[in-house]
Parts: sequence; C-alpha cells; structure tokens
Amino acid sequence: MAPPSRPRGSVFALFSCKGGVGTTFLTTQLGSLLALRWQLKVLIIDGVHPFGDAALMLSQNEPQATLGDLLARPERFDHTLLESALLWPQPHLGVLAATENPLQDLAMRPDWLQSLLEIARERFDCILFDCGRTVDPQMTPILHAADRLLPVLQTTLSMIRDGRRLLSTLIAQGVDPAFILPILNRVTPENTPQPKTLERALGAHILHRIPEGAPLVNDCIQGGHPIWIRAPFHPVTQSLIILARALILVPEPRRDVSQNLLQRWWKKQWRWNPQHF
Repeated sequence: MAPPSRPRGSVFALFSCKGGVGTTFLTTQLGSLLALRWQLKVLIIDGVHPFGDAALMLSQNEPQATLGDLLARPERFDHTLLESALLWPQPHLGVLAATENPLQDLAMRPDWLQSLLEIARERFDCILFDCGRTVDPQMTPILHAADRLLPVLQTTLSMIRDGRRLLSTLIAQGVDPAFILPILNRVTPENTPQPKTLERALGAHILHRIPEGAPLVNDCIQGGHPIWIRAPFHPVTQSLIILARALILVPEPRRDVSQNLLQRWWKKQWRWNPQHF
C-alpha cells in the first residue's frame, strides 16, 4: 500500500507597493515565526531584483547559490539541488538568496520558476516569496500559483496611490481579487486615516495592520535577531503573531459569482479616481 501523499505547501507572495515599505522585513519575520513557533518547514525565496536582502536579515553566512544560479540550470531541478542551495538560519527555515547579478534575471523563463515552485511545494509546508515591486511576465507563475498575494503599503499618499496601481495591475493579470490581501505597515494613530476612508481610496479591504516600531525593528535588522524572540511582548511582535496565525488558518474565499464577472466588477471599482484623495 502506497504511503499517503504529503499535503502541498502553501505559497504566499508579498509585494512592495513602494521601496522601503518593509516587505522584506515582514517576509523574514513571518518565516521565522512559522518555522519556530508552529514548527512548519518554511522556505523564503528572495525574488527582489537586483540586490535583495532577505538572506542578510537572517544569516551572516554567504549563500551557496542564489535564485539566479538555480534558475540557470533548469535541467537539474530536483529536491537535492534546491535544498543544497539554501541558507538554513534555523532547522526548519530555508532561504534562497536573491540573484546577485542583475543580468541573470534577463535569462529567467517563467516555466523555470514554475518548476521551482512545484518542487518547493512538495518539500515545504509554507513558501514565502518576496517579490519586491516586480510585476512582469517572469512573475506570472507566482501570480497564479500563490495561495494569497499580500501587497504591503504604508499610509502616505504616494504609497496608497502606488498600492492602488499595484492592485489594479494584479487584477489586470488575471488574479482573483479574493486572493489579494493588503497589509498596512508602520501604523500610528497620528498618520492613519479612518479605515473606511483608507479602504475606499485603496479599493480593497485591509487584511492586517502592523504598528510602528522603528527603533526595535532597526535593532533587529542590524543584529540579525528575529523580533519575536528579542521582544516577545512588543506590539509589533504580537501583531506579527496574529498575522502569521491568520495566514495559516485563512479560509478559502467564497465564490458566489463567476470569476469573470467578479474580475470585471473589481476592475470597475479599482479604476483610478483622483476624487478618492
């Protein structure tokens, strides 16, 4: 009798609505939380190009290989090659570092990235893909393979505007709006509009709000320590725990209407309207 098949890992793609919004920090901290607190086998893929920093935030060691190196040898894709290329800052947490050479990105093909994700889903419980601000044809496999897409933004006018543009672009690429869950980072009572006003301007419901914690966050980044270990009772830590729990327990979205009708409706709702500001 054949052994039962292992459940396929979940893929979460995090996008930056603007540079410096904190997407890589959230990706690495969520990965550490899921691996240590819930004992899940987690893979972080740094898709920020050029010059992503996910590996640096979690380990002082040099990676054996990068995402670009791995995708340069698609004929050798297997579980052994993937795991040998990873940094392992924790026993259950692997990190695939970002491409070092920007020219390598030009040679990547979408089907190679799709093959990488299929192999990763067989070996890991959770895959966190830091996409940066990239929404191009090379990222198409991520858009359609991800269980959830998590755009990260802050409450400045320019970030809300770019967030709306990003969400509209994802919808135009055929992503179901029910799978797009924006995250608001570095929230303070002084700089945050009323929730209904913000969601109307963005054109989407905010999944979660991370409070401001710049001094602690900067210390953790410089020291390479997970924030939830260094300050377990800090509001940022507690908020990250709630977000991590929400991701692994999030229910399947309801589909009361056909996907085509839903997408047409959301495109109409998310059409840029300066009156929202």
